[in-house]
Amino acid sequence: MTDQSTALPQRHATLYVVMLAVLIGLSLMDRQILSIIAEPVKLEFGLSDTELGLLSGTIFALVFAVASIPIAWAADRISRTGILTVCATSWALCTIVMGSATGFVQLAAARMGLAVGEAGCNPCAQSLIADYVPAERRNRAMAIYVMGGPAGVITAGIAGGMLTDAYGWRVALYVLGGISLVVALIAALILPEPKRKLIDASTPDHGGYIVLTRKPAFRYLIAANAFMAVAIYGGIVWSTVFIVRYYGWTPGEAGAIIGPLVAVIALGGTWLGGPVADYLSRRDKRWQMWMPAIVILLAIPFGVAVIFAPTIAILLVAISGENFFRPMSFAPLAAALQRLSPDSARARAAATAGVTGTLVGLGLGPTIVGALSDGLTPWFGAESLRYALLSMVIPQLIAGYCCWRAATTIDRDFID
Repeated sequence: MTDQSTALPQRHATLYVVMLAVLIGLSLMDRQILSIIAEPVKLEFGLSDTELGLLSGTIFALVFAVASIPIAWAADRISRTGILTVCATSWALCTIVMGSATGFVQLAAARMGLAVGEAGCNPCAQSLIADYVPAERRNRAMAIYVMGGPAGVITAGIAGGMLTDAYGWRVALYVLGGISLVVALIAALILPEPKRKLIDASTPDHGGYIVLTRKPAFRYLIAANAFMAVAIYGGIVWSTVFIVRYYGWTPGEAGAIIGPLVAVIALGGTWLGGPVADYLSRRDKRWQMWMPAIVILLAIPFGVAVIFAPTIAILLVAISGENFFRPMSFAPLAAALQRLSPDSARARAAATAGVTGTLVGLGLGPTIVGALSDGLTPWFGAESLRYALLSMVIPQLIAGYCCWRAATTIDRDFID
C-alpha cells in the first residue's frame, strides 16, 4: 500500500478538530436531552419508569451497538466526512421528530433513528483526526475532541432545562435538533476528506481489522475501556441518588451544584491529559499507556473518599479529585487506539471501543451497583449503597492493570 496521507497545517487541523468536537458534543446533547425532559414527557404520555428506562437506555444502547460496526466498516472504505454529515443530519432530524411524538411508539422510533445517526459520529471523527494530525500532536487533538462530550452534556442540562421550563419540552427538542442540523450543514461544507493509504484490491477489506485484533495492546486497551465504562456508568447513574440519600439534598440541588463542578473539573483534566501524554510519549512510547494507568489509579482514593465523605466540604474536594484524574486518561486512550490501527481499520477500532463501552458499561455498571445495594441491605441497612459503590473500585483497578499490560507491546504494536 502507498501512503498518500499528509498531515494538514496546524491551524487548519485545529479548526477541523474543533468542528468534530462540536459534533460529538451535539450528539451527546441530543442523546442526553431525554433525561432532562423525562418528567414532563412521562406526565404527558402516562409512561412508566420502565418505559422511560427503555427509551433512554436499553433501546438506544442496542440500536447503537448494532449500527456502529457496519457504519464504521463503511467509514474505513468510503468518505468519512460524507458518512459523518449524513449521520449528523439524521440524528438532528430524529431529535426534531421526537418533539412531534404523540406516544411511546413514536418516541421509541425516533430514539432508534437517533442511535443510528450517533453511531457514525465517533468512528468517523477519530479516524479523521488520525489523518488531520500527526502522531506527535495527536494526544492534544484528541483532548480537544473528547472535551466536546462533557460540553454537550452540560449544554443539554442547562439549555434543555431552561427551554423546557420556559417553553415546554417539545420546543427544547426543536431548538436543540435545529442547532445540530445547522452544524451538520456547516460540517459538510468545511470538513475535508484527507487522502488515505491506497488499499490493495487483492487484500480482503477485513484484513486490517483482523491484524488489529491480533495485537495484544489493542485487546488490553479495549478491555481497559470496558472496565472503566463499568465504573463510570455505575457511579454516574447512582450519583444523584447517593447525594440525596446521604446528604439530604434535593435532586435539583445536587444537579445544580455537583453537575457544573464535575463538568468544569472534568474538562480541565481531559484537556491536560492531551499535552501531558504528548510530552511523555515522545520520550518513550510506553507512556501512551503508562500515563492512563497511573491517572486511573490516582483517581481511586478520591473515589473512595467520595463514598465515605463525612461532610459536604470533603465530598466536594473528593469529587473534584476523582473527576480531575480519571478524565486525564480519555485522550491518551483514544490516541493510542488510532496509533494501533491500520489505516483501513481506524473507524472500526473506534467503533469497537464505543460498542464495548456502551454495552458492557451501561449494561453492567448500574445493575451491579443496584443489585449489590439490595443484597447488602441485610448487613449494612441504609448504608448498603455506599458499599455497593465501593465495588466499582475493582473494575477501575482492572482497567489500570490492562493499560499497564498494553504498554508492554506498544513498541511493536504501534503503526506510527
